[in-house]
Amino acid sequence: MTTAVELPKYQELSDKELMDWTPKEFTENIIRKSEMFGEAFFDKEHWKTVELDEETRQKNLIEFCARLAWREFYNGVHPPSKQIVMLEQGDDDIGIRIRLAQQIIDEVKHQRIWGSWCKHYGGSPKLQDYDVSPEVIKQFRLTNEYEDIAEIALNLQLTGEVILVFLFGYGTLKPENSITRQLLPDELVKGIEKEVVNDEPRHIAVGRDIMKKYCGDAKKRRHLLELQQAKLENTIKIMSRDLDLLGAERTGPLPSV
Repeated sequence: MTTAVELPKYQELSDKELMDWTPKEFTENIIRKSEMFGEAFFDKEHWKTVELDEETRQKNLIEFCARLAWREFYNGVHPPSKQIVMLEQGDDDIGIRIRLAQQIIDEVKHQRIWGSWCKHYGGSPKLQDYDVSPEVIKQFRLTNEYEDIAEIALNLQLTGEVILVFLFGYGTLKPENSITRQLLPDELVKGIEKEVVNDEPRHIAVGRDIMKKYCGDAKKRRHLLELQQAKLENTIKIMSRDLDLLGAERTGPLPSV
């Protein structure tokens, strides 16, 4: 029986310990925790595959792709739009605003790509035809409903975007150890690499620069780390459902966030 992976409880550090980190170190620790989550959650040793008949598998692939199309648009377009507005008064942030605009362009493209895969497997490519599940709605709220640019960067670029590539079979987990690499059709894994996966590093990079500039004092840093914990807890729910659709059943303990 494998034991649960204990992720760092940075939110429990003292004010002094939090402020001992430079803004760069604080930001990199957030990203690394997201990567550690992805490595632990998607490691195939914690899952077993469930045999699906062809009709069920195709139906589930349609829902899987529809869920991704919805998330790419709502999680990927709305929050960066808010971030741009939040930075309107700062001329020194024009570079970040331009990069956020590029992210919005990328995310609209990603939504269309996932919609095309949905159609490829026999479903509708239209967002309005997808019946959104509660955990997907909650993930949108956990990403978007903030009035501070660093809060959005924490939830979107530095947690959500970092973990999402693991769902596609990429990230810092070796392909042979990835449950999604084992379950996703090869055509899908290869098809999204250039047009989706390869865009993610620049989205993470703009979030990194936002966080380094706006991570604030110890109180704000602790708050941001608590937000990451809540985000990861809901990510377990949303991505457990994603993997259930692909034919995976969790056999090992979930990461302790």
